[in-house]
Amino acid sequence: MKISCLLLDDDPLVLELLRAYATMTNVLEIKAAFTDPLEAHQYLLENPVQVLFSDVTMPHLSGIDLVKSLHAPPLVVLMTAHPQYAMEGFNLDVIDFLLKPISLERFLKAVNKVANLLRGQTGALEPPPDTAAVWGSFFIRTDAQFVRLRYREVLYIEALKDFTRIKTADGRSHLTLVNLKNLEYQLPSGLFVRTHRSYLVNAAHIDSMNSLEVKVAGHALPLGQTYRERVTEQIVNSTLIRRN
Repeated sequence: MKISCLLLDDDPLVLELLRAYATMTNVLEIKAAFTDPLEAHQYLLENPVQVLFSDVTMPHLSGIDLVKSLHAPPLVVLMTAHPQYAMEGFNLDVIDFLLKPISLERFLKAVNKVANLLRGQTGALEPPPDTAAVWGSFFIRTDAQFVRLRYREVLYIEALKDFTRIKTADGRSHLTLVNLKNLEYQLPSGLFVRTHRSYLVNAAHIDSMNSLEVKVAGHALPLGQTYRERVTEQIVNSTLIRRN
């Protein structure tokens, strides 16, 4: 499904870069592109789009004022070289705030956020994990026996060098001679999320999170900086209730 967008930046060179980035995604459909915010405003009044990529500092009308002027604005990604505008932008519930110069990687992350949110709004979420997997089970070898564990009962998995420790909802811990990378690869996709180089967490058991940790059934587990954005997008953004 293509996502309709409008590109707005008063710098023609930046606008061309945005065009190139948008084309590379194979997801965005550029409905219009403007260097004049007043022209973009008039277009948006007459032509709905799903997402607006807008510069902040422009003559006559800033990107923030443009969004405020719209009765029903589309999803918004703001762009600027001035990070002091970030807080005001996020107070408008913008989807993302890109600092210039904008890399392709960072632009693609913003597009992913938009796509995930639109899937949630339309009910066309990414396919959930297979039901059989959610309610199914797997075996691990521990000591001299094989132990069956049910996916839904696993709280989190902790790396201990070549071993992993699996914590389950009944309070038990199971130690097995499989490293975390191999275990993560063999578990059903979507059920578990990597929150730290040493922790793999059952997404269904995450009760809360902040910038430093996630809470899982009363356990405070570290949230590594490398994994923070992906965890936020996968766990929070797809189901976050936002202001209209």
